[in-house]
Amino acid sequence: MLGTPKEKVLIPNRGVIALDILYSLKSIGLETILLYSPADSLSLPVKLADKSYKFYSSKLEDSYMDLNSIIEKAIELKVDYIHPGYGFLSERPEFSKLCRDNNINFIGPEYEVLKIVENKIELLKTTENLGIKTLNHSNPITSSLESESISHDLKFPLIIKPIKGSGGNGIVIAEYRKDAIDKINALMQRDKYQKNGIFVEEFLPYAHEIEIPFIRDIKGNIIFLPEIESSVQRRFQKIFQESPSVNVSENLRQSMYENSKKIIEKINYMGLGYIEFIVENDNAYFSEINPTFQINTMIPEIHIKSNFIKKQFAISRGELLHNVNGVKIVKPDHKILLVSLMAENPDNNFQPSSGTITEFFHYSTLRDIFKTHLYTGSKVPPIYDPYIGKILTFTQQRETAISNMRHFLNNIIIRGIRTNLNFLKNLLDNESLKQGKTIIDFLNLKHEILKKPKTEEEVLIACALLSAEFHIQNRKKNYKAKLEKMKQPGFFKKIIKQILR
Repeated sequence: MLGTPKEKVLIPNRGVIALDILYSLKSIGLETILLYSPADSLSLPVKLADKSYKFYSSKLEDSYMDLNSIIEKAIELKVDYIHPGYGFLSERPEFSKLCRDNNINFIGPEYEVLKIVENKIELLKTTENLGIKTLNHSNPITSSLESESISHDLKFPLIIKPIKGSGGNGIVIAEYRKDAIDKINALMQRDKYQKNGIFVEEFLPYAHEIEIPFIRDIKGNIIFLPEIESSVQRRFQKIFQESPSVNVSENLRQSMYENSKKIIEKINYMGLGYIEFIVENDNAYFSEINPTFQINTMIPEIHIKSNFIKKQFAISRGELLHNVNGVKIVKPDHKILLVSLMAENPDNNFQPSSGTITEFFHYSTLRDIFKTHLYTGSKVPPIYDPYIGKILTFTQQRETAISNMRHFLNNIIIRGIRTNLNFLKNLLDNESLKQGKTIIDFLNLKHEILKKPKTEEEVLIACALLSAEFHIQNRKKNYKAKLEKMKQPGFFKKIIKQILR
């Protein structure tokens, strides 16, 4: 009706995700209001939002992570919805609850569901009670004293994870027991890990990380999208993803759908999400749930031929999935690849790069898509995650998709900062990747770019450590020989006779 005020949505986020939300929700008639930090004052989302309001500080705790300030602003502006994006507060149960308590529609799962999903150990136990496989893991560890109690039944290497949290923060690998104890003790020096605890589980470096995207409405109808393989990661950040996976059999795929359905129904999950499995030797082990849309949202959007954010919004309003009665499994029509563009220097241990974009150019086609918040003159601040864009291509054949992606990357020009563009090109040239052997520890075990020649100093240190290890092993052999000698009959009588002489 003419003159009817628009519904308002508040977006306390930045970068590519803020742009995705702005575009999607503007297109269905919502008034978009952005909260941004001073460091993002010149960003594209600020320019494109209907209204923008600045936090007083660029520090995370005073801006995108300042839960109370965001709620206060939402109440002041009388917004109808908050879309948290991903990262930051998107998975915080208390944020969802504060929205509900103040009659603001949180576009995401309910507080009760986020509370269950947040605690990884409890979620693993819930899953195990459903008869679904999980990797062998420890109980919660809440102090350094408990690090010694890691079960000897757990096989190394181990992965150490915070019980709460997402995005790869605080996750480390331990190769042996002493290494695990040292790393656990180091993590336990930090307040947030003392408060929430950590746990360890067996790490399978040659396995595959598989995500199952889904949407469930208030009537329990579910859409399952084709799986996404997210095995190629650096510092537990996904940099190369593809769908469907070449490493999943049809029987295993159906099994993952069935187990996903059990988990979703058990915790009464409504909305959009991703269930992660670790797959090895045709076995799928439940890992965790990502309770919001991800960087890779474009992949299921191509499969479903629909905007995921709009669907997420519709479900949050209580609308039902269209033409779905029970469970619908979407079959893939394309092979889809997605890579993550990062502002970082691969030649300097991937150190983040910041600065002003002096030149920016790319050429997209119908099947080659580049989403980024960069433009000539924009700034990449040094204080946030270095993620700056997602690049997708889709075709009928995997080989063609890899070739097209490689060609597409060659036509992107970014000057003013360092990026991982050349790293991504080299990655696509890797023979193991071309053959689909994209295992979880791919960059360490399969990709030569990380195996750079050692400096002279590194060689000297390695020699010193090798020498020390040789000395220790020699001492152990001598000690063992002495012990064996002491076990010989009459050894102590001989010693006593020598003393009495």
